[in-house]
Amino acid sequence: MNIPGTSHGPALSRRNLLRGGALLAGGIAAAPLLSACGGSGGGGGGGKKVVVADWGGALVEAEKKYIFEPFSKETGIEVVVAGPPTPAKIKAMVETGNIEWDLIAGGPSTVLPIGRKYFETLPDKLLNIPGIDKSYVDPNWLTYYLFSIVLAWNTSVVGSGKKLESWADFWDTEKFPGRRSLRGADNGVPPDMEFAVLADGVDMKSVYPIDVDRAFRSFGKLKSHVPQWWTSGAQPGQMLVSKQVGASSIFSGRIGELKQKGAPLDFTWNGGMFQLAAWSVVKGAPNKENAFKLMEFSVRPDIQASVWSKYPNGPSNAKALDLMDKEFAKTLPSHPQNVEVQFLQDAEWWGKNRDTVLKRFQEFSKS
Repeated sequence: MNIPGTSHGPALSRRNLLRGGALLAGGIAAAPLLSACGGSGGGGGGGKKVVVADWGGALVEAEKKYIFEPFSKETGIEVVVAGPPTPAKIKAMVETGNIEWDLIAGGPSTVLPIGRKYFETLPDKLLNIPGIDKSYVDPNWLTYYLFSIVLAWNTSVVGSGKKLESWADFWDTEKFPGRRSLRGADNGVPPDMEFAVLADGVDMKSVYPIDVDRAFRSFGKLKSHVPQWWTSGAQPGQMLVSKQVGASSIFSGRIGELKQKGAPLDFTWNGGMFQLAAWSVVKGAPNKENAFKLMEFSVRPDIQASVWSKYPNGPSNAKALDLMDKEFAKTLPSHPQNVEVQFLQDAEWWGKNRDTVLKRFQEFSKS
């Protein structure tokens, strides 16, 4: 069986995903992560350096500790962290030939809207790594983790003992009281169109191509209950905890963290949306060979098990789950029972329709 909602690349088999098994606001200034032997990079990777553009926050801190530092220790290649890897900056670098970054954290949702010509083609060995599903790789990106956006709520707002089981429940503000929040369209982030059509009765397997008119009609029914459309990863959690809203879409890692801290929140995997987080190499990167080495290192089963046991995203390498605590694995987006009720975001559809949808949503949200 195929995971619902996939339409780009080879079919993502449920069996493989079962076995396999943000945006984060702001960036961080470029700074050496580890000093290592050798000089600076150049000539496509002859030096001992690689510059990684990432999004900052707690995720990058985990990557530093469990990916970048072990990589530097093992290879002697210095990792320099920069960012954020905004599309405009990537395009400007390539068009001017002033390439400051080698490796960027992004994936299909970054590559496709910008265009493949701004990125290097990956070597065959990175496209055929044991344990990584073929749908996680592409000539221009290699997925190193998966994450989900799910439906969450404040239990004290919607009512004791009540559980939202679907996006139709999310839209039902009479049965489940409280205001709502969904992802908006600032900073080029796509709004939660998929959830709008699911709430309106579209089957999960038929989300794509999204019926844009139907999605906006669905949004219109909920709009008066939305005090704010969220645009950064921290916002929905903050609004839920403060009771500014009773329910919201949210990154699964965020809601899990808040629940662990004792917040009166709950969530469901039903109707959750998978996304692929991947590495890509900027076209003309001065240290591209070192970037390829870091990519390969980051998806080793032992490295994947290490980092994603500390930060709750789903490892892209199937072999990593065998090295992880079994109970903890059940909290990850890629656990079998969680995969069963989710779908994978169609980055190709968004690559073709993003600009049009963003413009329409911005007009809609301001009207």
